[in-house]
This record gives sequence, structure tokens and C-alpha cells, in this order.
Amino acid sequence: MLIGELAKMTGTTKDTIRHYDQLGLLLSVERQAGSRRYKDYSTDNLERIEMIRLAKYVGFTLGEIAEQVEKYYAGGLSHEEQIAMLGERLMDVKDRIQKMQEVEIYLQQKIQWMQDGGQVKPETCVALHQQIQQTKN
Repeated sequence: MLIGELAKMTGTTKDTIRHYDQLGLLLSVERQAGSRRYKDYSTDNLERIEMIRLAKYVGFTLGEIAEQVEKYYAGGLSHEEQIAMLGERLMDVKDRIQKMQEVEIYLQQKIQWMQDGGQVKPETCVALHQQIQQTKN
């Protein structure tokens, strides 16, 4: 199928498909029609694009996805390896959530302190941050 058809079927743009193809994430064959060259994309790319979309959703980079897709389709990505990768991603997400919760607490305290008439000074910000760190431990 041509790039426009693949883009339409997957809800992506032609530029996205070209980018994925350049990274080696998609299956394509170059064809010539008269003086024009174009790429023909396999229907297998429908599944591949969905896999890419889901992997990006959970936070994998395109570089990591390229590595995983290659291993997966070569049969070299075992069930256990997939579980381990997802477990690592889950730990990363939990870590980011914890850090964002700390930022949320800091911002709430700083807003409250400013509303109560405090002036913003660097040492005050440091003190608020240290206070959050102490309550965390």
C-alpha cells in the first residue's frame, strides 16, 4: 500500500510514517513507476504502527522501540524479557510520579506562604524544599 493509504488507515501523518521508516521500524519496498520512485508498505505495518504507538505511550523512546521491534520480530525478545522491560518502565513511572508529588507539595506550600505575606527569597525556597525532603523521609 502507498504511504497515504497507510497514514489514513493508522491515523498518522505521512511524515510520521517516513520517520518511522527511516528508523527501520516499518517494512517497505522501493518501487519505480516510470520516472517516479515510491515506497510500497506491507499491511504488517498496521500492527507495527500500533505497537509503536503503545510503546511511546508508556514512555519508550523511538530508539528503544527500534531495538525492541527488531528483537521481537526476530523472535529474540522472550516473554520474560518483555515483562522485565515493562517492570523497569513501571519503576521509572513510579519514580516520576513521586518526584512530581514532591513538586506539587513544594508549590502548594510556596503559594500558601506567599499568600500569607511572605516574600520570595532564595533561602526561603531552599528551606521549603528541605522541609519537604524531611517529611518524605
